[in-house]
Amino acid sequence: MRRSRAWVAGVTLVIVALVTTRSRLAGVGAKVDFNRDVRPILSKNCVGCHGGVRQQGELSLLFRDDAMKPAKSGKRALVPGKPGASEMIARITAADPHDRMPKGRDALTAQEISTLRRWVAQGAEWAPHWAYVAPEAKPLPTVSDSSWARNGIDRWVLARLDQEQLRPSPPADCATLARRVSLDLIGLPPTLQQVAASCAGGARGYAQLVDTLLASPRFGERWAAMWLDLARYADSRGFEADRARPMWPYRDWVIDAFNRDLPFDQFTIDQLAGDLLPAPTEAQRIATAFHRNTMTNDEGGTDDEEYRLASVIDRVNTTWTVWQGTSIGCTQCHGHPYDPIRHDEYYRALAILNNSADWDQPDEYPQWPIFAPEKAARGRELASGIERLRNEIDSVAMLPAQEAARRAWEKELTIPAVAGKVNGTWLNEVRRIVKIPEASRDTGQRALLRYAYTQVAEDSAYASRRAKRDTLRRAIDSLAPTYIPVMQELPSTRHRTTRVFDRGNFLVQTKVVSPGLPAAIAPVLPADAANRLGLARALVAPENPLTARVTVNRFWEQLFGTGIVETVEDFGTQGMPPSHPELLDWLAVRFRTDLHWSVKALLKEMVLSATYRQASVTTPLLQERDPANRLLARGPRFRLTAEQLRDQALASAGLLSARMHGPSVMPPQPEGVWHRPYSGEKWVADTGENGHRRGVYTLWKRTAPYPSMVTFGTPSHEVSVARRTRTNTPLQALVLLNDPVYTEAAQALARRMLPLADTLPNPARLDAALRYGYQLALQRAPNQKVMASLRTLYATAAKHYEAHPEDRALATGVPTAGTALAALTVVANGIMNLDAFVTKE
Repeated sequence: MRRSRAWVAGVTLVIVALVTTRSRLAGVGAKVDFNRDVRPILSKNCVGCHGGVRQQGELSLLFRDDAMKPAKSGKRALVPGKPGASEMIARITAADPHDRMPKGRDALTAQEISTLRRWVAQGAEWAPHWAYVAPEAKPLPTVSDSSWARNGIDRWVLARLDQEQLRPSPPADCATLARRVSLDLIGLPPTLQQVAASCAGGARGYAQLVDTLLASPRFGERWAAMWLDLARYADSRGFEADRARPMWPYRDWVIDAFNRDLPFDQFTIDQLAGDLLPAPTEAQRIATAFHRNTMTNDEGGTDDEEYRLASVIDRVNTTWTVWQGTSIGCTQCHGHPYDPIRHDEYYRALAILNNSADWDQPDEYPQWPIFAPEKAARGRELASGIERLRNEIDSVAMLPAQEAARRAWEKELTIPAVAGKVNGTWLNEVRRIVKIPEASRDTGQRALLRYAYTQVAEDSAYASRRAKRDTLRRAIDSLAPTYIPVMQELPSTRHRTTRVFDRGNFLVQTKVVSPGLPAAIAPVLPADAANRLGLARALVAPENPLTARVTVNRFWEQLFGTGIVETVEDFGTQGMPPSHPELLDWLAVRFRTDLHWSVKALLKEMVLSATYRQASVTTPLLQERDPANRLLARGPRFRLTAEQLRDQALASAGLLSARMHGPSVMPPQPEGVWHRPYSGEKWVADTGENGHRRGVYTLWKRTAPYPSMVTFGTPSHEVSVARRTRTNTPLQALVLLNDPVYTEAAQALARRMLPLADTLPNPARLDAALRYGYQLALQRAPNQKVMASLRTLYATAAKHYEAHPEDRALATGVPTAGTALAALTVVANGIMNLDAFVTKE
């Protein structure tokens, strides 16, 4: 009995102890996850006033160290483990609206307050944003129907659908799928023969079609169009004058790089720093034109240093958008409002890119000459000689004796002394600099003076070298090369000093910074690799958390219409979270390690997945539960790009040229688009094959871009664009109906249909012609409803042209056209305006 009482008493004590402990922990509760639970509250309600821009009360909640410091009031917003001592908790729970935070906005909900209170009680632990943590490939999940999954992509997608209690859609029919994958991989519709072979071969036939498309030279043209948006590629310099710039060799390099499946890490290095590699090839030098796509302002009276810096700033912003999915531009003026990137870190990144030799000059120096194949050997020999002389002139310019002579020259400098010798575009700049005390000149100004002196000095050290250089230049010019602007690093003796710009103003420069990367999102840059090559290697290093994710997401967006992270350009705290985070990380790791950065292998894995092969038709349930298809319970369906629409029209009409590479072309466009008061340049429409080349070869002038492509969303390429905006406007329908290219394509498609119509009012022959035209455009046979509509359209048009024969030539472009051809042209034009024609289904 005593033992029984003792046992009961013991149990009672244990229960009391457990209850007491539980009550003490009631204020703490379940573990709070900073990224999941806390960061959204802070981003929504707090960092607008207490972030990187506005730090009211001298409090910032972007970095833990800053958040733990006493604010201006002397109080600490956060005291880990002590909610009662934390001023933030006191202010968000204050009864007085004048004291309560966030000021001027709705109070936090009870749940939000509870979350923050428990977070502080648990130690106010911080965690980096998910995108700044290196991706890890988790084991593939168990799913409800493993037979549906064709690869790892499908396992992750189906696991999410299982959670949502949804089922995948059935597969798309073979013709629809063949058209979809062809448009995705090469930007063109498949041939009717390819569709037939794919359908006849089943799953194997589809896989063979995928391999054929990946091996096609058209592959590089399609994906180059995507990359040129990122590279802000154009055939002109921008700004007011917008003079011509021959950048097409860079465009051709991008096409070839995709076609030969250059690994993406090398693709990155070549473009950012190909010239800094040991013994760089000509192709690697051309690749560096990626960052010479920046705009140049060669209008008289502009500040060359201002616009040189504008180019460097653009290179910083573009690099972080393209490879890191991070909008870093705001930190040019202040700390990032929402992401952990400090103001001075921006200028450390700028210091990496601040030592290129270009300086906003009309001669676009430095340039690389590209010769015709039969002249290449001689041209390379001459170019190497000029490079040696340039290095010699630079080294002579640094000799103490020559520096003394230069100073004497400065004192005597007059306009007549340099007229005709110094390039007039920087003559005024030289005159301005010599008036600045030597101790106050920045590195760029000193470099310009040294360069100017080397152009006019009379002593033999310079004169003989200049004479040899000029002789070599004349010899090169006699070979008629194409000069493309490229990146070239300044000699170490002429490196510029980089300072922080106060509020982004280059005229007010403060402390000196050394080259480096934002600590929160990029690996440490070694001191001996603090240049563009070091930057490129850091971007593709295994420890970089963003590059593989951002790249995989970009290619996913191209195929599925929306990225796993919808904000392709912004992986920061204000971007959309990933719809399938485990899938994104699994693909990123696989792309980098298993696929060795192979873009073709990555795309193949995506298009062979069951997820990609689903029918795109929605259902009432999916429309209600997932209208934007973020759960991927159906296949992709969205409008084609401007380039794809134009190329598809020409291909369907049998007009599309297969010619690759070379200078940009001028296909027909409406009159009056160009007005060039500076240069007198005119748009002279190409005829024949050049008028029918793929859209990627169209000449792109920033101030007057090709209008039909702009109508369908192609950006002006003044800045890097990571994601085009899809629109649906009446003007687009008018382009498809009336633009010269689409009109010509409709006329040519009608001529392909005409032989089957046999020019006779035979219903069977007419049906064959209508069916053939529809199949050429859409790669599938029309159903009975569509056929009825086509017959009606043909009959209406034929009736009109019988009554008005004078209109036939206008419709067809053929003076002697009959009624049948004119009516078929109207039908062809109608087919090219169908939703099914402008949409990838």
